[in-house]
Amino acid sequence: YVVSRLALNGPSSFSSSSVRAHFEKMIREAQDPVSTALEAADDGTNLKEDVWSRPGCGGGISRILQDGAIWEKAGVNVSVVYSIMPPEAYGATKAAASSDQKPGPFPFFTAGISSVLHSKNPFAPTLQIMIFHPYFGYLHKFAATDCVTLLHSIDAPGAPRQWWFGGGTDLTPAYIFEEDVKHFHNRFEVWDGIT
Repeated sequence: YVVSRLALNGPSSFSSSSVRAHFEKMIREAQDPVSTALEAADDGTNLKEDVWSRPGCGGGISRILQDGAIWEKAGVNVSVVYSIMPPEAYGATKAAASSDQKPGPFPFFTAGISSVLHSKNPFAPTLQIMIFHPYFGYLHKFAATDCVTLLHSIDAPGAPRQWWFGGGTDLTPAYIFEEDVKHFHNRFEVWDGIT
């Protein structure tokens, strides 16, 4: 719980300049302006916040607005999870197929931000968006028995690792308006071909 509180509510608990640390910082910082915009669009209705932790390492902050003036239900959620991946799960990855390393243990990290918006207006489509970043490595000289050790082992210099980014968005209309569909796809077309 201490790690998730530090990682999600306060200044970053990591001095690492890793992609993982930068991504976690980015999603934590993105939650506030999205929350503020949702509240402003709904005439200042406040989102209810739930800070949660998971057994082991990590946690999240869920912010939900329900039965507002505009939103039937809207939310913006951040989650950050650290754990040890079972060797069987790692064995199914592309990294394992091209590696000569012995099985596990494999620390992993995943973090993401997501938002789902359900308007009271049946002509306004439901919008869902998420961005996530899985990241895992190989513990060759560490015995991760606590969250802090696990955090440091994931970013250990020279430790083998694999990471990527993912995400998606969709619009779910109750009534389809062709111009809305075109606008939605045109706005996201700028991302085509970016890897």
